[in-house]
Amino acid sequence: MGRPTLYEAAGGATAMLALATDFHERCLAHPTLSHPFSHGVEPQHVPHLAGYWGEVFGGPPVYSETRGGHGAMIRVHANQCDDDPFSAVFVECFDAAVVATLPDDAELRAVLRDYIRAATAEVVAYMPSSAAGPGDPPMPRWTWAGRQGCDASVSTGDATTRTP
Repeated sequence: MGRPTLYEAAGGATAMLALATDFHERCLAHPTLSHPFSHGVEPQHVPHLAGYWGEVFGGPPVYSETRGGHGAMIRVHANQCDDDPFSAVFVECFDAAVVATLPDDAELRAVLRDYIRAATAEVVAYMPSSAAGPGDPPMPRWTWAGRQGCDASVSTGDATTRTP
């Protein structure tokens, strides 16, 4: 039998919901990250986030089937601001949520750390008001070896991400 997916190794749907809940609470409590939510939070944000991460890490296509996939997620975050006051703190909150909610597995944490850095860099590329839309990019898939199926990529330091 092969190695479990990241989704399975993390603990499946229950773990993704715990991760999304913890992460969301950290964002709301942070003075910089709370600003994007100051006009209200979509009531199903946490379950949608859990579904998105679950799908990215090898779980069922919940987000794609209910929310429109990766391009839809990018469009929600696109064209929001021309500077980026969020990325570094966003990554810190994610890393802290991983430690607080997922198994104590150094390799799992390292892959998730690479994921969040690459994912954040991708979203930031679409944040400026002048950024072109993402079109309909495929859902990113992360395995123990990192992001799979990238045809156009750029290094973001620790990880590789699809260029906009």
